[in-house]
Amino acid sequence: MPPLWSPLIWLLVAGVLLVVELVQPSFDGLMFAVFAGLVVSVLTALLPLQVWIQIILFSVITVLGTLWLSRWSAQRNPRPGRRRLKDNTAEVLGTIEPGGEGRVRWQGQSWAASSLDVEAPLQAGERVLVISREGTQLQVLPSPPLP
Repeated sequence: MPPLWSPLIWLLVAGVLLVVELVQPSFDGLMFAVFAGLVVSVLTALLPLQVWIQIILFSVITVLGTLWLSRWSAQRNPRPGRRRLKDNTAEVLGTIEPGGEGRVRWQGQSWAASSLDVEAPLQAGERVLVISREGTQLQVLPSPPLP
């Protein structure tokens, strides 16, 4: 029969990690360590496992679970850069001279816009990147092509 203290220590480790996860909202991913602590606690209560096997099992479950969670999260939540770039693009409604002013369609509405590009005019129908907004006027630059 395995010693009684080993499963209790793993149960205590799982409990402490659970409390840290619940108290600190900025800590993410400790739930797999809690799960690993519970699994190792049950296994050590049922089987006579050596300490080094317990530690390796705890580490493997924690690392594999965290890697799986990070991959799943990355697939579920795409990088905000592309979404932000798409949200910050507008369509030129009429030709805007270099450094001049004109109108663009941004988020479904017509806006006054000033071109920050002092070299090339912005043609009607061209996509532009909204750099900033001052009141009801947008500052725009030619947009890089979207992938």
